[in-house]
Amino acid sequence: MKKTITLFTAALFFLMVSCEDAFLDLDDLDSITESVYFDNPQDFEYAANNFYRTLHSPQGTDGDGFSDISDYGTELNAWVQDYGQGINFPQSIDIYWNNGYTNLRGVNILLKKADEYVADGGNASDISESVAAAYFFRAYQHFRLLKRFGGVPIMIEVTNVDSEVLFAPRNSRYEVVEQILVDLDLAISGLPETATGTELGKISSVAALAYKSRVLLFEGTWEKHVGTVTDFEGSGSENNSASYISQAAIAAKSVMDSGHYQIWNQNADPNMDNNSYRWLFTLEGADSNPGGYDKSSNKEFIIQTIFDFATAQQMDAMFTHSVGGRNAPTQTALDMYSCLDGLPIYKSSQFLGYYHQSDQFINRDLRMWANFGSKVIEEGSVPINPISNINNSNLDNQKFRTWNLYRAEGTEAYNYAHLRYAEILLTYAEAVYESTGTISDADLNLSVNIIRDRAGIAHLTNELVATNGLDMLEEIRRERTVELYMEDNNHWNDIRRWDTAEELLNADLIGYVIEGTEYATNEELFDPVTSAIYGFKDDYQSGVGPVKALIIDPVSTRIYSHKNYLWPLPLNEIIINSALVQNPGWY
Repeated sequence: MKKTITLFTAALFFLMVSCEDAFLDLDDLDSITESVYFDNPQDFEYAANNFYRTLHSPQGTDGDGFSDISDYGTELNAWVQDYGQGINFPQSIDIYWNNGYTNLRGVNILLKKADEYVADGGNASDISESVAAAYFFRAYQHFRLLKRFGGVPIMIEVTNVDSEVLFAPRNSRYEVVEQILVDLDLAISGLPETATGTELGKISSVAALAYKSRVLLFEGTWEKHVGTVTDFEGSGSENNSASYISQAAIAAKSVMDSGHYQIWNQNADPNMDNNSYRWLFTLEGADSNPGGYDKSSNKEFIIQTIFDFATAQQMDAMFTHSVGGRNAPTQTALDMYSCLDGLPIYKSSQFLGYYHQSDQFINRDLRMWANFGSKVIEEGSVPINPISNINNSNLDNQKFRTWNLYRAEGTEAYNYAHLRYAEILLTYAEAVYESTGTISDADLNLSVNIIRDRAGIAHLTNELVATNGLDMLEEIRRERTVELYMEDNNHWNDIRRWDTAEELLNADLIGYVIEGTEYATNEELFDPVTSAIYGFKDDYQSGVGPVKALIIDPVSTRIYSHKNYLWPLPLNEIIINSALVQNPGWY
């Protein structure tokens, strides 16, 4: 954490450019200090509004890259990363650590000044929403740290360079989670139920409850499937998995029952090409999609960063430019999508194989076309690129990309979702199954199947699973994987908490099926000299059985293990605070 930050720096942190015009009316920044800033309720509101800039989004305010809002580096992505290979190493400084604790300091200053404001005779109700928002963001920052590092020092006070807490041992992951849940409950109790109109984009109590369901499912399944193997020495041991998972289902169901959110499905509109998912993520004005819908039609985004072209609140220019290549798919990603009959490709008679690359897209989940169909040509295959150290896919990702060019690149102003209603439905289904080992068709219809309706695939039912020898949990996880592809680091978090990351990432990374395709006979489409430098996997388990497939990153360079489930603590922090214990396996 940044131990040299001054109170004046913290004051400036609050007074950075805000998404509200009211910030333009503030006094000269040089005249503002912490001691005079929190004089009235409006000061607290301005400070709380500025916390929204710390939501990691394409706004790029934290400076810690796009890896926190995408999933590149996993088995689904052709942009090879050292941390996905398991060959990253401890760094002196970790910007995620620094940003997290800098942001926590700002939150804690507001909460401290709120106590002083009330003690001096101020009305607590006048600042209650700002205080509740601060509690949410304290939970948010601690959760980001937990996901990356595991147990970390809990920071719920304003620190100075000689504060004892700065030299205290780490808290266990179990203590951190409990603090997160306490803060989320305080946020839920103090926030308004909805945030609409001019308040759109602010955290409501239902949104905070939705976020709580994410935390509960993450930690409950981590404790169930990963257990204590990643805990640092001296963490102690707790297991609240059953309680957390059941609470995740309850919280998700409460959000569902609130009636405030719904899946954005305009497939019935013939102008929408039967693929609402394709346009959801770049929904802006009426010219941003063929149906003429604007942002006001979208009730799916629960926590979102609001952008506005008219007021120059546009996203970072690099985001829409980079997601095409960085989020491009592997063959493993393409094979995740079910056929229209609701069956995975290895079970479905509708799967047409791999001879033409375009064959894979026929009779498939609409989300596959939405995400990767931009380059696919009818009855053909896109040439395979030479292997490089960047993107080794011949298909681009088009999620978050404005292919219809209604705005110049870098000026897009669609809203970015940090948590949307589809995730809540998936959380409910997964939590119900993880809690009981079963899920009824009625619960599937309340959750997963609403999403599958938009994707154009048959409903997931117990009969479908039993008749075809499927595993219900695997199919719920498949649905989550394809629906939330490359969103808010969900897949990175999922494969770790499911404890499948070690197996998935410590393996050959697969580019394309070659055997039985036109790639095998047409050197204009595939040159083995430049594109098969790592050779082939002879028994890739494809939709047509074991076949020869191109390796784009070999298992010999991939040593991913449980050690890599957590990042190492930054070395400078351990030097400054000798009480900090490093994560297992890192030195």
